[in-house]
Amino acid sequence: MQSANGTVDKSLGLARNIPCRIGDITLYLQIHVIRDPAYDILMGRPFDVLTESIVRNYTNEDQTITIRNPNSGEVTTIPTLPRGSRKHRFKPDKETQNFRVTSRN
Repeated sequence: MQSANGTVDKSLGLARNIPCRIGDITLYLQIHVIRDPAYDILMGRPFDVLTESIVRNYTNEDQTITIRNPNSGEVTTIPTLPRGSRKHRFKPDKETQNFRVTSRN
């Protein structure tokens, strides 16, 4: 997988049809799992096309993304996080090899 910053990371696998709640919308996504990426979540062109996403940038450096549920037409707007302020870290559980969310702190 190639990230927006040009780095290439090997995918650990593909998780299929994972329900992801973004704002008030639940989407079922195909998610590539990457070990220790520089981001919490990276959405690409397929996501942008599916959700008809609109990115808005503001003079105070805030940014929002507006997405549309392709099934219901529902629309929601969410803020983005500044670089370096990752909210979560995903770690595999040693016994089950399933991934769990842990705090970055």
